[in-house]
Amino acid sequence: MQIHDVHGDLYLHEPQPSIRPVAPHQLPADIRQFSGREEELRQLDALLYAAPTPPTAVVVCAIAGTAGVGKTALAVRWAHRVRDRFPDGQLYVDLLGYSPDAPVLPARALEGFLHALGVSGDAVPPGLHDQAALYRSLLDGRRMLVVLDNASSPDQVRPLLPGSGTCFALITSRSGLAGLVARNGAQRLTLDLLSHNDSLDLLRDLAGAGRVEADPHAAATLVDQCGRLPLALRVAGERAAAEPDLPLSELADELEDERGRLDRLSSDDGEDESTAVRAVFSWSYRSLAQPVSRLFRLLGLHPGPDFGVPVVAALADVALPQAKRLLQTLAGSHLIQASAPGRYRFHDVLRLYATELAESEDPIEVRLEAARRMLVFYLHSARTADRLLLPLFTAPVAELPEPPVTAPPFHSRDEALTWCETEAANLSAAVRHAAQLGEHALAAQFPRALWSYYDLRKPWTDWIATYEIGVSSARLTGDDSNRSWIVRSLGVAYYDLQQYEQAAALFSESLAIRRRIGDISSTPGSLDMLGSTYRKQGRCDAALECHREALTIRLERGDKRGIAVTLNRLGSTYRDLGRFEESLDHLTRSLALRREIGDLHGQGFALHSIGATYEQLGQLGDATEAYEQSLVVRREIGDRRGEAEILYCLGKIMLRTGRTGKAREAWTDALAILGDLGAPQAADVGRQLQALDHADSSPGAEEV
Repeated sequence: MQIHDVHGDLYLHEPQPSIRPVAPHQLPADIRQFSGREEELRQLDALLYAAPTPPTAVVVCAIAGTAGVGKTALAVRWAHRVRDRFPDGQLYVDLLGYSPDAPVLPARALEGFLHALGVSGDAVPPGLHDQAALYRSLLDGRRMLVVLDNASSPDQVRPLLPGSGTCFALITSRSGLAGLVARNGAQRLTLDLLSHNDSLDLLRDLAGAGRVEADPHAAATLVDQCGRLPLALRVAGERAAAEPDLPLSELADELEDERGRLDRLSSDDGEDESTAVRAVFSWSYRSLAQPVSRLFRLLGLHPGPDFGVPVVAALADVALPQAKRLLQTLAGSHLIQASAPGRYRFHDVLRLYATELAESEDPIEVRLEAARRMLVFYLHSARTADRLLLPLFTAPVAELPEPPVTAPPFHSRDEALTWCETEAANLSAAVRHAAQLGEHALAAQFPRALWSYYDLRKPWTDWIATYEIGVSSARLTGDDSNRSWIVRSLGVAYYDLQQYEQAAALFSESLAIRRRIGDISSTPGSLDMLGSTYRKQGRCDAALECHREALTIRLERGDKRGIAVTLNRLGSTYRDLGRFEESLDHLTRSLALRREIGDLHGQGFALHSIGATYEQLGQLGDATEAYEQSLVVRREIGDRRGEAEILYCLGKIMLRTGRTGKAREAWTDALAILGDLGAPQAADVGRQLQALDHADSSPGAEEV
């Protein structure tokens, strides 16, 4: 694992990137009311059960059809019916192919799938082709169902297709995806409107069988008015259920009046499914109470794929309990849908309708102020998370707008990490949205607030895209100091990706900006990262020059923590050069400074580095002593991950000195901690333990 602070200080840990076997279960919840589609379900079954044994090629099926016809509902219903046939897991992603904002890029979808399959952040390859290759390798031979919802084009889908015949890929799209059929052998299932009888059955489930039977003519009229589209029928059915004393005939008359109103406002003389959908939406929307209809419009301003109660409270400027009630009302009307406890999402057609309403009914000032409240909520929440995730590596504090009344939704490190993972797509969308709105001062602050999460989880696509937007926004606002910080931090991403040429260019650019604006006191971070990059490129003399310059500046400033950090880097460089005496000299001086300023966290790192140098020298007793001191410190400050890493290092020394039982004990303790934390390094330690057990069970095995 690699951890960086915001000044570019880098600490290297020994555990390698890991992949732990995981069986993901990502299918959305099945919907309760589902009518018809028996023939389509049989066709999907036939594709699954007709595959040869053993399977030869992956089965790919594309469900095509117009908006609102029920493609996702069919895919999810069938996926739940056959999930037992895929014991190795089910993957799901909404590709947002027809969203008003940018669709999900294949690289981002692959990153999500790889994480779900147990690949740690630092093990995800940087390039799309390498990501797709690793993805196919992980799925090879596994019984896995992959559901790719709302795809816009074959190119968006192809990198996400499994390569193994043991897998099944199910895709939904408004497009026929002809290229996927021609080149990838996909089977197309075109979804038509519901039959009249199936439409009536769905209306019975929603509005009540008694009401439909009591007035079959009005029920049939409602079905026709909804164009036999499931989405429109659900909205109309919930409207009917909300007014149980109102005859269906009166509801049908209201809907007909609304259709006439829209016809008078529209220049489109054509009658199609979209006309029916818009009439039903408008009819349902105009029945909402003012606070509910206002929220529906404002939700159209949210740029991400889903939303929780706290951000909605900020968007609408209401208290959390009221936001929760309003969302429940909209969900009850089928104008939004619950996606998880406390979280909701739009059907893309409804989202577009909400956005159009906001643009037509709310002044631009109202929309911009609501969007700003939402962005400020995300920014403050991300900053709170940043301080909890890596408290000693927090980005320099910059002035932010007043926080929203809504409190951040977490109070501990674990809650902060969970929040960041849940909101990851919304956060990257928020940065893009801020720049699009011209809120560049906000857009330029997101990279700082997201630093710890990105550095811990390594979501390369979002990290690089967010920081590139931040660089542009900082340039537009003339904030060269922040731009230098973002450029350097963007360089860290490329450094982690081992793209050292690009990383060196960015660190050099950051350094040049600092020197141009005369901010020499802030150059050591860029110098140290540039030096580390030179070290990776085998240019140790250049690395030493950078670190020595950084040390000179930090000595002049009396920055004891910075001095300790640079001494640590110099010590590591000398170790790589085989100059172990100088390495130990710099590392022990770094440790002394950290002890002087009470930096327990830094002491743990310095002792770890000292132990690594002694280990390379073969002085295993001294290495053990340094590691054990680091262990004491890390336990004292509650650094459980650091504790596990030291236990792993101690286990390696114990194994080398013939104490196999003690090694097993240390690694078992490390595995327990990493497992509790959900840390990806758990797989590495688990494999070491398995190898140790295998060696013990081999004929003639003994402690060595």
